[in-house]
Amino acid sequence: MKKKVIAILLLAALTLNATYTYATEGKKKLFTDIPEEHWAIPNIQELVDMGVINGFPDGSFKPNFSVNVDAFIKMTIVALGYKSIENGSPYWAQPFIDKAMELGIIEENQFASYTEPITREEMSSIIAKAIKDEAKADTRNLVENCVNDFSSISYTYVEDVKDAYAFGIITGMPDNTFRPQDESTRAQASTIIHRMIDQKERKPFEPTEPSTDDNGQDGSGSGDGSNNNGGSGEEPTPIEYIHKIENGKVVYSTEKIMEILKGYPIIENMDSNDFEENNRMYTDQESERQKYGILAQDTKEFIESFYGKNYINLDKEKEITKLLWWFYDWVGYRGETYAPKDFITQWVNDIEQWKIEQEMIFVTDSYRMVYGTNRGKTIRGRMYFKFNSHDNPDNIVEEMNFEIPNLQFSKWYYIDVDVTMYRPLSNAPRDWKYYGYTLYSYTYLSELKVVEGQ
Repeated sequence: MKKKVIAILLLAALTLNATYTYATEGKKKLFTDIPEEHWAIPNIQELVDMGVINGFPDGSFKPNFSVNVDAFIKMTIVALGYKSIENGSPYWAQPFIDKAMELGIIEENQFASYTEPITREEMSSIIAKAIKDEAKADTRNLVENCVNDFSSISYTYVEDVKDAYAFGIITGMPDNTFRPQDESTRAQASTIIHRMIDQKERKPFEPTEPSTDDNGQDGSGSGDGSNNNGGSGEEPTPIEYIHKIENGKVVYSTEKIMEILKGYPIIENMDSNDFEENNRMYTDQESERQKYGILAQDTKEFIESFYGKNYINLDKEKEITKLLWWFYDWVGYRGETYAPKDFITQWVNDIEQWKIEQEMIFVTDSYRMVYGTNRGKTIRGRMYFKFNSHDNPDNIVEEMNFEIPNLQFSKWYYIDVDVTMYRPLSNAPRDWKYYGYTLYSYTYLSELKVVEGQ
């Protein structure tokens, strides 16, 4: 009998040990490319168990890959409990986007593209609106004075970022920066979503005790190329680069680019020929900062829409309609009622005929890069672009008003530019849904250069 009891206990012990070993090894092998000690493992495991996220068919998770806007929206909606929503067709994310709009989490036309990587400020906005009715710390109004790069946050997202700090969703970097335009990674997004659904994981903003462990807690240092550490737990070092290439993408420091842009002379005008003085004249009131912050965002969307070309998936009718929106105010364009449709039609036809595939990024900084001229308001920024294909490269001089000697496909170029937008006497129909600024002119501020390191 004694031997039988011992045997049973031994069997139980072996079974328990086997179960424990299996569970431990299973946890280690959650995904093939995430080590056991990775800072985001608890967050990723929780969301996998909930069905909020999953990996790739090859068994990897790719924690340092950027997460697109549409993917983050889906993660948020599913994490909020809407698990019965299925992918849409032809665009898989549309049902989740529609639900987010219904819940007031995002707005129509908020994003230039749902298939672009989401930024930290955009991510903060989505989360803050998703839990807007929950209690938050009363320190939100102190965030502005405690976050070193608070002025870099786009005006549209300022209040949401304050809320994200107050909720304890965002804790910032050890150097007290937020880095609003940095792209978010899959590991970062997992941590943010985990904090959204589990309040005990949050860290409400405490201005007297700056966070020193943000690297890994909101994922700010997870090595997505937006900052300089590799996600190993050490404190991030200051960004030393203006821009660089990582995984075929341009990674840049908005703050450093803005300092360069401020150094160029401005278009002569009757107000002030000093950039910062002129900017203050037009943005010293909260209402003006909001207005010109929206104008800067609209200009960014225009540049990226107009020069972001892809003949492969081109829907000509849809593209013409989209681009016409930006040109309807052109005055005196041969009597056109709805804007220069023949110009836009030719533009789109060229995309198809010459098999143009072009990527464009316009870097600016909300109202802080807007100044007044005699013709309207000028938005200063930097264009990053590359051509992946173009069967008639000689025509680029007509498309972009400069020549690209010895064009190299799949290479990123950059040039600094002033984009002047003006508000004319509109020739648009009276029932047009929008009346505002339209393109007047470009003024290039620098020579065209190739991004180093390619």
